Amino acid sequence: MLHDLVIEGKVVNPEEIYDAQIGIDEGYITEIKKHGLRGERKVDAVSGCLIFPGFIDIHAHLREDSSHKWDYKEDFKSGAAAALHGGISTVVDMPNTPLPGINSERIRKKKKLAYIKSKGLIDLFFCGGVTESNTDIDTNAIMDMRKEVVAYKIYLAETSGGLCIHEELLPEAIKKVVATSKPVVIHCEDQVIIENRKKELKIKSKEWSTQKHVEIHSRLRPEEAELSAVRKVLSAASASSSSLYNQIKIKINIAHVSVYETLGMIKRYEQGKVHCEVTPHHLFFSKREVLAKKAFLKTNPPLRTWKNRLRLLEAFKKGGIDFLVTDHAPHTKEEKARDILDAPAGVPNLDTYGNFVAWLIARYGVHPKLISKVCSYNPAMFLGLNDRGRIEVGKRANLTILDIKKQVKISSELLYTKCGWSPYEGYEFPGTVKHTIFNGVVETEYEESNW
Repeated sequence: MLHDLVIEGKVVNPEEIYDAQIGIDEGYITEIKKHGLRGERKVDAVSGCLIFPGFIDIHAHLREDSSHKWDYKEDFKSGAAAALHGGISTVVDMPNTPLPGINSERIRKKKKLAYIKSKGLIDLFFCGGVTESNTDIDTNAIMDMRKEVVAYKIYLAETSGGLCIHEELLPEAIKKVVATSKPVVIHCEDQVIIENRKKELKIKSKEWSTQKHVEIHSRLRPEEAELSAVRKVLSAASASSSSLYNQIKIKINIAHVSVYETLGMIKRYEQGKVHCEVTPHHLFFSKREVLAKKAFLKTNPPLRTWKNRLRLLEAFKKGGIDFLVTDHAPHTKEEKARDILDAPAGVPNLDTYGNFVAWLIARYGVHPKLISKVCSYNPAMFLGLNDRGRIEVGKRANLTILDIKKQVKISSELLYTKCGWSPYEGYEFPGTVKHTIFNGVVETEYEESNW
């Protein structure tokens, strides 16, 4: 049999690593053998490479909607290109755009835009926003979005688009999502604590030294804000133990964990119902780097202490975190150069995702099988995407090939994100994405001259 494409190299699934040839036809994996496969085209990934199931990013902000007000930061075309560059074949876009994705009509418009702009180079899925308006007992907006979204998003802290809900509505909001049989991602920062901190600190820029002023953002959003919000989510999830809750398995993902103690709280909850994710920036940087990079490292939640970062890394290495997400949040250099209190929060991460994964493997000793689980299998299972997440016959031919011996220094010239910068510029990573394959098509491949 002559396959459309044959890939040869070291296959990495969550439970095993082995040398094989992968036969691909019409976008699917059709045969896996030790040797002997023939193809119209062959990709050699033997030397220094690892072949993973296509990476899945369940948390990104691609900025575009039908208003086009934020297209200057990122759009679906540039976001898809950045994702491919980073080895990501599936991306889930968050709802907090100028026209928030809080009803089925808006989500449909985003889906149409995404398909036209990205030209089907990757899969783009969407989270539906849960707000105080569509959580009302008499509205069916959340259920109506069910066919358009892969998950829902709840914000417990203020964000663009006015999506923050009060904690009293949290049990009802979770019940509404449970009824759809879809998972929910929750941004856990306690807005009450944040507001109280603002009052306590009586923010006046002129009263702060340069160092303290740079640190003020993390002081406004302390670790307790995350821990308090997580407690409330776990309590609300327990309170939702109605007959409906018992019949349908609830799936909650605590977004961008920044505090090590959060992991212990989640672990004590009923296993399999509450998951958590971590970002590259919370594993790579600490708040001491903010002194140099200032608002370019302003994120929500903020970066924490060096010790906390190392503890998160160790927990990740031991399998204590379910997903590695980008929380890709591009803003222009001009916006990020503002005062720490005025600059928008967030950093771009799509382009450098594969580089960071290589860093985890080569520099920090994270096992490739764990990467396969956290970056591919777990996200697919959480979202109910049973056609991907593993390398096996019958699955979509979405693959990420990492060259873990190709050292790369990050520079703005290598980026595809429209915002044109990265917090990792100047840093050297021990590996890079050699190929991203989507539905059997080799969408990206680096050339020696480009590096």
